[in-house]
Amino acid sequence: RLQEPKRDGRSAGDYQPHALENLSALRYVLMIGGILFFGALLLVVPSRLEGPTLFALVAAAVAGWALPRLIVRGKATQRLTEIEHAMPDMLDMLNMSVSQGLNIQESLGRVGRQLETVSPALSQELKIVSDQARIGSLDQALLNFSDRIDLPEVHSFTSLVNQTDRMGTSVSEALEQYSDNMRENLRQRADEKGNRATFRLLFPTVLFLMPAVIIFLLGPAIVELSEFYNGQVRDLLGRNRQTVEGLNTPNVPGAQR
Repeated sequence: RLQEPKRDGRSAGDYQPHALENLSALRYVLMIGGILFFGALLLVVPSRLEGPTLFALVAAAVAGWALPRLIVRGKATQRLTEIEHAMPDMLDMLNMSVSQGLNIQESLGRVGRQLETVSPALSQELKIVSDQARIGSLDQALLNFSDRIDLPEVHSFTSLVNQTDRMGTSVSEALEQYSDNMRENLRQRADEKGNRATFRLLFPTVLFLMPAVIIFLLGPAIVELSEFYNGQVRDLLGRNRQTVEGLNTPNVPGAQR
């Protein structure tokens, strides 16, 4: 659990040395600031507003603690999605660079510069891989890339490049096949998300459409039944009234005459 904020920060592209400490400090400052602000406000508000102010104090403390983490996690998810969608194009460009006679390290640096306007996140990661490979080794740079970006496509890509480099197989053919497989997987995931969205839209459609349909179909019948029962009740009340009036009429001698 302690590594999750650090992993989210790396996935969001925050590679500062004290990124985790800065995030923790920001969370504490927002939480304590909200408590102090609404606590001071609680001393001066009228008694009828003490309840809402106390609720706002608790809500501000919870929001100050949770919002920074949620924002970082949202940025991480968005950045990982961008890298995932740009991976097939990166593999095609890497394949073309390798086919022209460049090695993997030079190809990664060149592709990283070309992807800067299309996918800044993936371009940044490839530049880091290229710099680390220049200082150390390509295997370690790719392992670090796989550790920073927690995506199945990145894990498979790093394993593929390392295996082809060790076994001496054709990198170009492996990249081409893996690019086609990745596009097919992305297409299948898109179809799955579309089918899942259709299923999820069924419930709000039924929830909001069925009452209108029921009212439209049963409305006239309900109105007729209401009029029918109201008429029967009105006739019954009229008969009861006549009966009661008849019972209350005194019997006057000679009235029949």
